[in-house]
Parts: sequence; structure tokens; C-alpha cells
Amino acid sequence: MNVLERKLDKTKTKNSYNNVVWFYNLWSWLTESKAAKKVIDLAEIEDGKRILEVACGTGVVFEQIVNGNPNGENIGIDLSPDMLNKARNRLKKVSDNFELREGDALNLDFDDNTFDILINNFMVDLMPQEHFDRIAQEFRRVLKPKGVLVISTFSFGKKRINKIWFWIAKHFPDLLTGCRPVSFKDNLIKAGFSIEQDMAISQNTFPSEVIKAIKIK
Repeated sequence: MNVLERKLDKTKTKNSYNNVVWFYNLWSWLTESKAAKKVIDLAEIEDGKRILEVACGTGVVFEQIVNGNPNGENIGIDLSPDMLNKARNRLKKVSDNFELREGDALNLDFDDNTFDILINNFMVDLMPQEHFDRIAQEFRRVLKPKGVLVISTFSFGKKRINKIWFWIAKHFPDLLTGCRPVSFKDNLIKAGFSIEQDMAISQNTFPSEVIKAIKIK
């Protein structure tokens, strides 16, 4: 299927996520938690690493990153201040070894070859397709050689029932804060990643794709 068109409007995106922050964790638990668990499993976090989560949201996955990397460096960025506030409140109960700040996936404010692991969940699916290559390039740039990227996206799915989500994204995009099914694997390969694992996940009919990729030197 074709990827539905989306426009880049950072203000609208911030407002959309600020409006749903109050029930976002419930939505994630019902539709995205299986993919999030697989992301953590595939990241194979070892203590002492430098880890970045791009679009960390309310910190559900970021908390697991911090718990698995108590002596490493843990940085989470997000476009939404309200999401970051939720994440801070969650994380300060379990650790002080983290940094959360506003950030833009199109212009990551980090030096080249900085991180061992980069994690990104359900962000690419709200971005304009013409920016996919730039996002993949930025992910690669900030990773060390042989660094690990684990990413999940809203996908088209393989089951007939999964197609209802494409229909919702097409006809009622605001219900999904502009997210829609995408395919990102080819952009990663083009940017200089080797795809190690690629799996389809369906949770309560909501389809996801989880990819583990390695930065090629």
C-alpha cells in the first residue's frame, strides 16, 4: 500500500500529543506494549552503554532502558514538553541517572559516533515520507560504528483485520494524532544499516513492525 501523505507541523504535533498525554499510557498498553517489549529484548542492553531514545514519550520504555543501564548514560528526547514532564515524574521515582530534553529527530543535537544504542518507538509513522531518509541518516550519524538501532513503527500488517487501521488513519487521522502505517526498512538500508531482524506484531488488531539494525562502518 502507499504511505499516506503527512505534512510537517511541529506545533500541531506538540498540541496533538499534549492533548492525548492523559490517556496515552493506556493507549500504548493496549496497542503498542508487545512491540515495546520486543524492542527492549532486541536492544540487549548491557550496563555501561551510551543509549539514546528518540521520541521517548511518557517514559514507559525509557524507564526500562534506565533500569537496564544504571551505570551508563541514558538520554531521552521528545518534541512534546508535556510528554517529557510525564517521563520525568516517572523516572525520578526509580533513578537519577538520566537526562530528558526537547529534541528533533531531523536534527539530533549530538556529535557523530556518540551512542552504542538508539531506540525509537512509533515516531516515524507521523513524519512526512520525504523526511524518512533524513531521519535514517541522523540515526546512523549519532551511532558508533556497529551501533545498534531498534525501532518500532505502525505498519500495514499481514492480517486482513489489520487493514482497519489504515482505513482509520486515512479517514480519521486526528484520532491517531496523524500516525499512519509506514515502511522504513529500505530507508535504513539506504542510510547504511544492516537489517538484523525484522518482525511483524499484531496487538488487539493494531499492526506494528519492529526492526533491529546495525550501523555499517
